[in-house]
Amino acid sequence: MKYLDILETRLGRKATKEEIEAFTVMWSEHCGYSHTKGYIRRLPRVGTGGNAGIVALDDYHFLAFKVESHNHPSAIEPFNGAATGVGGIIRDVLTMGARPTAILDSLHMDRIIDGIIEGISDYGNSIGVPTVGGELRISNYYKHNPLVNVMAVGVGKNEHLIQSRATTPGQVIVIFGGATGRDGIHGASFASEDLTGEKATKLSIQVGDPFAEKLLIEAFLEMVENGLVDGAQDLGAGGVLSATSELVARGNLGAVVHLDRIPLREPDMLPIEILISESQERMAVVTSLKKAQKVLEIARKHLLFGAIVAEVTDNGRYIAKYNDEVVLDVPAKLLEDSPEEEIYDYKPSPMPKFKWIRFKDVDAHDVFERYDYMVGTDTILPPGFGAAVMRVKDSSNSVGYSLSIHSRADIGAQDPYWGAYIAVIESIRKTLSVGATPLAITDGINYPDPDIQPLGLAAQMAGLKDACEYFKVPVASGNASLYNTYKGKGIPPTMIIGMVGKVENLNIHRPKRGPIYAVGFPDFNMERENKLHNEIVNLVKSGNFVLSMHDYSRLSTFNKALSNIGLTVKIDVPRTEPVHQMIIVFGEPKTTLPTRKIGFCF
Repeated sequence: MKYLDILETRLGRKATKEEIEAFTVMWSEHCGYSHTKGYIRRLPRVGTGGNAGIVALDDYHFLAFKVESHNHPSAIEPFNGAATGVGGIIRDVLTMGARPTAILDSLHMDRIIDGIIEGISDYGNSIGVPTVGGELRISNYYKHNPLVNVMAVGVGKNEHLIQSRATTPGQVIVIFGGATGRDGIHGASFASEDLTGEKATKLSIQVGDPFAEKLLIEAFLEMVENGLVDGAQDLGAGGVLSATSELVARGNLGAVVHLDRIPLREPDMLPIEILISESQERMAVVTSLKKAQKVLEIARKHLLFGAIVAEVTDNGRYIAKYNDEVVLDVPAKLLEDSPEEEIYDYKPSPMPKFKWIRFKDVDAHDVFERYDYMVGTDTILPPGFGAAVMRVKDSSNSVGYSLSIHSRADIGAQDPYWGAYIAVIESIRKTLSVGATPLAITDGINYPDPDIQPLGLAAQMAGLKDACEYFKVPVASGNASLYNTYKGKGIPPTMIIGMVGKVENLNIHRPKRGPIYAVGFPDFNMERENKLHNEIVNLVKSGNFVLSMHDYSRLSTFNKALSNIGLTVKIDVPRTEPVHQMIIVFGEPKTTLPTRKIGFCF
């Protein structure tokens, strides 16, 4: 009721039923970021803003990347919840003008849930984008609230970078892709409440079609190649309403949206249902009226539906009509201007002595061998050896990029600030260990109830901010998933860090036969961290394979990866504190850090 009162105050009148439906979606936590956008503004940022983060890779290419959660849908309907999470994040990257080239997943569950794994593999394999790695955390913490976070990366040419806004009155918005049905209505609202909330039904879960997604990818990239796209937006949470209103609001413009023009697969849909449906595999393109016909021709060539559904106006009003009858008429900016909850300053305590809270030791090959990690033939370093490394085929200077996804929920359960901070540090180490230079972060904020535990969220966000500032790695994009609770009991604060890096030497080292050393310290001292980073860089340049993990007692995945290339290790696993500064080095290390021979690779 609080947000309804705010809405009616801003409107200066009672809200209509359709307005309540629309603002329930747009001001939901999932779309509006009411609890987190104040913290997000404090982060060190990089990029152009929009659907995904953007960083320069070289003089000719950019990387588009983002992490997205589909936690609530995956808890209710594992297969479609996970599958549509992949589809949505792929389209976020695509809308920036980049071809999606790699997927990572971060999975936190109480057991391996086959439906989730099959949803990710079915969708990713079908659209031809490799799933090149991730993290698998098995713990009773996530018995009722599995976390399914998917990160996608794409590569684009600088001249094809697309903005996420309309710019000029008279432009039109074309929606193309799959037809619209009732699936996913109020999915954004459902994702913003406890799993026992009233919207927690399978009716709120979108249903994916990966083959339509593949057609959508190729159609959109053809539009971009032909210079037909002035702006673009994925139709994800909030559907037509969210996509079209965001495009015009970002440009300080308005729109007239014709709901009766949208292709439907359920002909008896109400206008408000058409407006907020979250049917998948749809995109909105801003273009000129002259170019719109060519856009529609390309959509039809790829067997997709399409229609000119909106005109961009200069009056700032968002007007949705059905057969010329007005369904919604509100300021476009108001839809985007969700109320902000109070944010809190947080001053961290010195790092405490943490206790080990270990996740189950599982061989992640049981999961990622269901994924195609080589489709596209750009994968240089296969899963199991650390951060993934990808080549850029048409790069004249043999540049590549690394990508990793990592979290420390075991530390976050004890101290949310340090859980986020250490996840950033360890992501940097993983990136350096494959010879890459860290470029930027996409953050996945996974949290229980911020209304009950607001200071924990403040701590988590402060840890992210402080670590990024200290190590000079900016944030390019991110996602927030709050209310990960079941009957009031929540997950531990789980900050997921997706990181991309630049790789200038694609001769990536792999483990070789020979001695193995533990290098570094079994405990943690902040003053030593930059020194450790420098030593990792030097060791990689010297030809050593470097393994950076937070728990060396959990080596099942790494051992299987070694056996797949015909190697075996026999080592005395180094004992460390839960937060430490130790790496494992294959080959004789030339370093000033403490070293101890712990075994042999043969």
